[in-house]
Amino acid sequence: MSPAARAEWREHWPVVVSAMVGLAACHAHVLSLGVMIGSLEKEFGWSRAEITSGLFAIALVLFPLSPVMGIAIDRFGPRRIALWGVAIYCLSVASLSLAQPAIWSWWLLWLFVACGCLFVTPTVWVSAITSLFFASRGLAFAMVLSGTGLMAFAGPMLTYVLVDHFGWRMAYVMLGGGIAAIALPILYLFFSSAKDRYRTRSPSDDGPAASLLTGKSLPEGIKSMTFARLVTAGPIMTIAFTAFVVNVVPILVSSGLTMATAAAIAGVIGVSQITGRLMAGYLVDRFNARLVGAAVVLCPMIASLMLMSIGSSVLLAAVAVFIYGLAIGAELDVLAYLASRSFGARNFGALFGVIVGFCSLGAGIGPILGSLAYDYYGSYHLLLWAIVPLCLLSSYCFFTVAPYPSFDEEQVLPAKAAE
Repeated sequence: MSPAARAEWREHWPVVVSAMVGLAACHAHVLSLGVMIGSLEKEFGWSRAEITSGLFAIALVLFPLSPVMGIAIDRFGPRRIALWGVAIYCLSVASLSLAQPAIWSWWLLWLFVACGCLFVTPTVWVSAITSLFFASRGLAFAMVLSGTGLMAFAGPMLTYVLVDHFGWRMAYVMLGGGIAAIALPILYLFFSSAKDRYRTRSPSDDGPAASLLTGKSLPEGIKSMTFARLVTAGPIMTIAFTAFVVNVVPILVSSGLTMATAAAIAGVIGVSQITGRLMAGYLVDRFNARLVGAAVVLCPMIASLMLMSIGSSVLLAAVAVFIYGLAIGAELDVLAYLASRSFGARNFGALFGVIVGFCSLGAGIGPILGSLAYDYYGSYHLLLWAIVPLCLLSSYCFFTVAPYPSFDEEQVLPAKAAE
């Protein structure tokens, strides 16, 4: 690690850790749903497509409003957004316990979850890192985004235990309350960005923070071919990954595994996500990130073929899920890194917010498509086959991203942020 990278970590490691906790906390709604499906099916008689359609409400909110939230992050800093957002998010997760037999009540509650998710998208967390890291930005991104892996590791099994002992309603209440009790104090004490640290009293005056943020203007970024490729590659893989993650427990159960075994194997995604993110973070700091991205998004093709022929083999199921997790972990890290290096820090929140908005649309579509495949065909094989061309197209988009432009971040960001 270079002296500049060591200096960045020495000064800003609490921000990385707190952002990782925040990101982990705000994925409970997705990573608990697969375990909840059986209980909701049994109590209300809803189809799996109806249950997972709640995630589409998030897409409906995040798709148009993520760019607006990105602009707010650029203007006011991510700290205030994150603190309010995590509080709203935790309350919304707990409110899912209020679902009634009418499916519209379920959708209405998920709209509330969507409002919470709007304030805690990955843009919030990586914006802080973009403003504080340059020499070791890839590794810092990897550490922060590993938060999803932590929740993916603990979430399914924790949810299974809570549902088994207290029922699905109380499980949602305990998830929301527990996350708030852990995440909010950590974020209050340690989470901030260069914008937050240099924020002046007048919100209309960017003050010293403006001088340390460099990069493309919003119109320049949106018109670039790099933006077009990233806004295509990200949502495509999000469709594939969310369709798999939300349905992974039912997929494994349909292969002949027990619910407890399937939930335990689903936790492997968390371990492999962390591994994938750290590997990607290490690689993009040393090699061209477009090549790293083009390679890792091909991995799910192998895993999909494995899952169609595992039978009741616990080992093969765990290996296939681990491969998926590697790709899921690496993809978002590469996407955020390419966006930060291609667009700079000045309007990163707005530009990456647009990409996140499209990814959110994919996140809403993917689980529904996966569940519809099962509802209509009685098998998840169609979903697993469909993931293959999605991987190929996303790999092409990453491979054809243009070389990084030259900004002054390397000299400006670390020095100013450390003052």
